[in-house]
Amino acid sequence: MSDIILELEHINREEAFRYMGFGDETPDESFLERVNAIEEKLIKTAKPRFIWRLMQLSRNEDGIYNAGSVKLNGISIAEHLKDCSEVVFMAATLSSQTDMLISRANAINMTDALIADALASAGIEQICNKAELLISQELKNKYMTWRFSPGYGDLPIQLQEDFVSMLDAQRKIGLTVTDSSMLIPTKSVTAIIGISDRPLPKKRQGCMICNMYDKCQFRKKGVHCGNV
Repeated sequence: MSDIILELEHINREEAFRYMGFGDETPDESFLERVNAIEEKLIKTAKPRFIWRLMQLSRNEDGIYNAGSVKLNGISIAEHLKDCSEVVFMAATLSSQTDMLISRANAINMTDALIADALASAGIEQICNKAELLISQELKNKYMTWRFSPGYGDLPIQLQEDFVSMLDAQRKIGLTVTDSSMLIPTKSVTAIIGISDRPLPKKRQGCMICNMYDKCQFRKKGVHCGNV
């Protein structure tokens, strides 16, 4: 269970522009120049890393799933894992250097800070996708669910700490959890992936299970964040 360093060669602009609040609009040339400059800085600054661990999955008499010392409470995670016999715990981060870049931008120019934050949000999603691909290559002939993170549905966000502890992520990739269950560095993700020996039914990740459903700005505009 060693940490793995990944490359972030470019950032998905379509995804980043969604985070910035653009719908079908095309940013003007001067704005695109700012995006280009900040993306270049971000790619040079970020030090993406991830870690993962495969665990056996069990279910107790109350129907609650357990993986090692982690108790997976909630109806949504039970539904997500119901056809699985194992799980992968994973954590990924863009590094504390990325947080510092966003913080510096925030102190100087709010627009640049918005751009940097959106690019970093798109960037960590890309790193998670890369990590998931590498995991799938390691687990040949296995079938995987999509990533499910603490805070999705009714899976308690407080499980962030258990995920980080399970992975020894503080020591391995410098990932910590605040008292309010926020990850530090902020552009980081913890998630669980269900693993099965048999093909899994296709399930669509939707807005209804997201913990941001009531206050999501994308949904209010009639669009989505790209994760559905």
